[in-house]
Amino acid sequence: MKQFNDWLGERLSYWLSTMAMFYIITGMVLVPLLFQRPQGLVGWMQYAISVFFQGAALPVLGYVARRAGEGQERVLNETHDAVMEQLILIKEDLELAREQRDELEALMTELRVKSPNTNKE
Repeated sequence: MKQFNDWLGERLSYWLSTMAMFYIITGMVLVPLLFQRPQGLVGWMQYAISVFFQGAALPVLGYVARRAGEGQERVLNETHDAVMEQLILIKEDLELAREQRDELEALMTELRVKSPNTNKE
């Protein structure tokens, strides 16, 4: 059931935050005005606030939030790629340092064998 809820939630959140949904809701908000108009300034203000702003503005807010999320995801992906490139370079440098350390240890061992009278610390 959780998988279905996640799937349905993803689909609904996507489709309810599209500009197409904005146009659909705006049409659904404006069509009733052909049949019945609010009376007076208070009626119009209540209509605008309760119907237009709450109904038609929500898809726009969802759309803007989704676009901002996509931009943020792009930045995160670019940052991840840059960090991974740096990690590869660090691993290569570490391997090179290990090889050089091994060479130095081999040289030190060779020197100790050739000159056994040196002070060992």
